[in-house]
Amino acid sequence: VFLHVSTSFWSCFSSSALANLWCYSGCGHTPEHWEALDESHCGGQKQSPIDIVTSVVTIDPNLGNFTFVNFSSQSAIKNITNNGHSVQCDIEVDMVEVSGGGLDGEYSVLQFHFHWDVANNSGSEHTLDGHRYPMEMHIVTAKKGILPNETLNHNDGLAVLGFFIDATEDGNISAPWETFTSYLKDIPEEGLSVKVDNITIDDLIGNVDRTKFYRYMGSLTTPYCNQAVVWTIFQEPIKVHKDLQSPDFTTEKALMYLMYSEKQYNGIAPNYRPIQPLNGRNITASPATPPPHQVVLIFITSSFFSSKLS
Repeated sequence: VFLHVSTSFWSCFSSSALANLWCYSGCGHTPEHWEALDESHCGGQKQSPIDIVTSVVTIDPNLGNFTFVNFSSQSAIKNITNNGHSVQCDIEVDMVEVSGGGLDGEYSVLQFHFHWDVANNSGSEHTLDGHRYPMEMHIVTAKKGILPNETLNHNDGLAVLGFFIDATEDGNISAPWETFTSYLKDIPEEGLSVKVDNITIDDLIGNVDRTKFYRYMGSLTTPYCNQAVVWTIFQEPIKVHKDLQSPDFTTEKALMYLMYSEKQYNGIAPNYRPIQPLNGRNITASPATPPPHQVVLIFITSSFFSSKLS
């Protein structure tokens, strides 16, 4: 998670101010050394990302449905920026909100960004039972009613919605992503931004079932790794056509290809932090999220009846 927005209102939390102090590879402060940074919380006991082990997840009946405000607005996304560590989409101030889903209050959406690794096709930050998806999208929100300079002092000052991204051969559901990635040819270098329109957050999320999700308390996944985040990780991944996730796909529309090319685009990826210890934290799930034993039972039952019918 990058806590970076383009407004001066949040500039004191901008990870771009730390851009020359940390990296994922090729500098003195790679992830294993982030805790040595001044004022760093990266060695804390509630760090992110984590591996979500579904066998130890408990159902929390209080994790009801979310309320999403203006996720369908075509004017919500202001611009797309290459911030040197990711592709980030800034949101109009106080326009997009989320509440419900077990969150204590209303949260304003600040931005969303991505983590990925094309070379190994496994760049998500969180993992699900040890499985790492090709990519992960983080929607960063701040709790309303808290002053900006106090947000990181609250363990629920931020709420991040995490979506896994996976490949599909269904081209029909990838049209919004083709539109989105078409803008990336204009931001090949750090610091460049491009204004966008005709794209909504709902379009990018697609038909993901947002009633099925996991919840735990954690941190930002980039320095200073402040332990101030209520994490929501949705069980179902966003599906994007496989041609938009291939380093051999040669159009500028391919998000991962665009930012993976080290020669032309400064090699942002891989840009994910390694898995952090759980340290006794609880991972809960919404009532709609099927527990592992039900998934196995459904699979076995399905296989049994298929064999009887064949």
